[in-house]
Amino acid sequence: MKSQVNALLFVMLGLVKDVRAAYPALRGMERDLANLTLQLQTRGLPLFTLDLPNLDSLLISGLDTGRLQLSGPFSRRVSKRVRVPRLFSGLWLRVFDRNAILKPDADVNAIMFLRNLTSLGKKLRVECSPRRVEATMENYHDIERRLRPPTLGWEMDSLDVDLTGGNNSLSDCCDPVGQDLPLFPIKEEKEEKARRNEDRRLLNKIQRVADLVVSSFTEFCPLSLSRELEADGQGIGFRHGSGAVAERLKNHQKSDFPNWPLKLETVFPWGLCGSTAGSPNEPPSRHETASRIMTVPKTAKSPRLIASEPTSHMWCQQLLLRWFSDQFKHLFEGDFIDLNSQWKSGDMVLKASRDRLHATVDLSDASDRVSCWTVERIFRRHPTLLTALHAARTRYFRDNVSKVPSFLKPKKFASQGTAVTFPVMSFTMLCIAIGSCIHGEVTWSKIRRLRDHVRVYGDDIIIPTHGYARLVRAMELLELRVNGAKSFVHGHFRESCGVDGFKGYNITPVRPQTLIANSPASSQAVVDTANNLFNKGLWNAAYSTEHLLPERIRNSIRVVGILDTGYSGLTSFVGSDESRLQKRRNRRYQRDEVLVWGLHPKQKNEARMGYSALLDFFASRHSPEKPRIVSSYASNQEAKGSLRWEPHNTVGIVYPRGSTFGTELSAHTRRRSMVGRSRRAHF
Repeated sequence: MKSQVNALLFVMLGLVKDVRAAYPALRGMERDLANLTLQLQTRGLPLFTLDLPNLDSLLISGLDTGRLQLSGPFSRRVSKRVRVPRLFSGLWLRVFDRNAILKPDADVNAIMFLRNLTSLGKKLRVECSPRRVEATMENYHDIERRLRPPTLGWEMDSLDVDLTGGNNSLSDCCDPVGQDLPLFPIKEEKEEKARRNEDRRLLNKIQRVADLVVSSFTEFCPLSLSRELEADGQGIGFRHGSGAVAERLKNHQKSDFPNWPLKLETVFPWGLCGSTAGSPNEPPSRHETASRIMTVPKTAKSPRLIASEPTSHMWCQQLLLRWFSDQFKHLFEGDFIDLNSQWKSGDMVLKASRDRLHATVDLSDASDRVSCWTVERIFRRHPTLLTALHAARTRYFRDNVSKVPSFLKPKKFASQGTAVTFPVMSFTMLCIAIGSCIHGEVTWSKIRRLRDHVRVYGDDIIIPTHGYARLVRAMELLELRVNGAKSFVHGHFRESCGVDGFKGYNITPVRPQTLIANSPASSQAVVDTANNLFNKGLWNAAYSTEHLLPERIRNSIRVVGILDTGYSGLTSFVGSDESRLQKRRNRRYQRDEVLVWGLHPKQKNEARMGYSALLDFFASRHSPEKPRIVSSYASNQEAKGSLRWEPHNTVGIVYPRGSTFGTELSAHTRRRSMVGRSRRAHF
């Protein structure tokens, strides 16, 4: 832990050097750094993971509302007349005036420096304290208790959608049925009645959007879909995920399927979906294993809760995930939603921060708040899909994280870690977003007009600003919660899908997950962080980050130009540099090679035989360049870092077109170049 603190302080020292280089007349940075060093002696790592990120939250709130409201750690103001934080006050005063009002000409570079200084340790992967884990689990159970119970029998082995499923509507939550009514009913106030009618109209509009879109989906037939995919060389659609499963099996053991519940058998028969033709294996047990709730590191504030699914359920959920992805691509053609790409959302964020015509919305605990009650109404016009979602859903959760272990029969649809959680949640949010923005009758033409204005990726939503208030209200009615601290509609700041924008500028800070290179994977993570800092122009911070690597690795990494493809290493704007690397002539391949450090998967080959290996063969995608080999497997062990001879980059140093390199080098760059470090060229 102490080494992590020292690494963060070392990189922050590089950031301060970058600030001084950008603002030579700025004073007080050395004093601020000394103050932080003193505070570290008592606060330790939480200073970077909890205290400084509070300033970043205050900055974002100030950019959105136009006024800085100080509260929390390090928020002590300079004086009664200067109402900005004392820490890094010189940078704050380039963004806000003395009265903490956002300047019309706020310095974007100062905003960028502040965000990197205060967010450096925000996403650091550290174990949360037991108290925070306990609070997270209490919130998890509290959400579950508050959710509406489903109308259909999700706890049964089969879901009879033909009885009442088609008549269910999202507007049912506006009816007073089941609510406590007074003994002597009082005449409903006109305002309350009008509000209830408005809520009903809003939810009916969202329901109409869901019905229109869902009715355009093709019928879900697992066997037909599997045959089509196999005919196209895409495998059979069924496959195993890369994560852990509830039975704690290794990757090469998953296809043995110790269990195949009766509920799963109704839609995905084991003989056709989980076994190969002619297999003499006996059918698996009908026992339904409960999902296992697990915690994984997220931030110092709270861990991330995921569900480790049973093997058979995950096998079938992957086919549903593929079906959703294909349906979205065919129906929307890349508009509205894309399960595999976020770049369109990032472009919309920068545009919205410039013209303020769109709002970015983020939800709190979105996956835990999407209930079966909501899902059965969103997909009510697609009985085969709804039946398949019910069959592949795990009915029980096992909680071994809380102090008192327990079994749950959840009312939520699914937790994170389930393959269908993301597409179902994304589509639900899309229907709510479109329904909140349409005026009048819902038609396909009106939906298509929103293709450049609505974008959804999980719980990250981008909508026109005029629909924000209705979307918030719809979320409340459907027991979802908008995170007001991370949703932006008023100012010039927008954030979604990992991209932060202000007046059209990308001000996303670099937030490393680790700065300790004590393993091959963490060493590669440090290299990636150095490249991210360098690409943002924070060259001193990048230089400091590089020196956190062991000397053996640092001296064996290739410097690669941004125009060079096919090579990995430290990024450079002025081309490749391999002068420091050991070289040789490979006479067998007739090429020049250099000795380079890199990350390579650690293989553990063991022979596999039997029908389970054959099933994995059919589940693999066909490629004319790479054979489908399942007789051996790669273990889940961590990748290893090693020195290997790789082809020499014959491109050499390439100067970008139109650059003035060689005439505008800073003194610092010339010194770096003299020691063979042309990576730090400044132009």
